Amino acid sequence: MRHMPTLTEVMTPFPHLIKESTSINDAIHLMAEKQFHHLPVVVDHEVVGLLSTTDIKLAQMPGHRTTEFTELSVGDICRRRIYLVDLHVRLDEVLENMAADSWEAAIVLREGRLAGIFTSQDACRVFSQWLRKEYLPSDDPGAA
Repeated sequence: MRHMPTLTEVMTPFPHLIKESTSINDAIHLMAEKQFHHLPVVVDHEVVGLLSTTDIKLAQMPGHRTTEFTELSVGDICRRRIYLVDLHVRLDEVLENMAADSWEAAIVLREGRLAGIFTSQDACRVFSQWLRKEYLPSDDPGAA
C-alpha cells in the first residue's frame, strides 16, 4: 500500500510571520522582498489571522473604510477567519477542506504553535509533481 502524505511533507515549514501591529507598508515591502503571498499574523506568538496579497489589493480599492491606505496596520485588513490544522493531518483531508470551504491557505500547528503554512500554490506544486511522477517516464524529454 502506498503512503498518504501528511502536511509535514508538503508545507512550508517555519514560515515568516508578521505582527498584527505592523504597518501595511512594512508588510508590503516584506512580502515583495521575500516573494510571499501569505503571512500568518500573530499577537503574542498566537496566530490570529492571515494576510494575503489579495487582502492588500482589496484594501487599496476605493471605498475602503480608512481613507489613507498608508495608515492601515496588518491587523486592519488581515483575515480573522482562518483554517488551522494540526501538523499530522493527512494531505487529502486538508485538500478536501480547503476546496469545500474555499480556503487559500492552511495554518499548520504543532501542539498549538505555528509550524508551517500550506497554500493553494503549494497544493498546485505538489499536484504537478505527482502528475509528472505518475504519468511521465523518467526518460521523457518533456519531464522537467
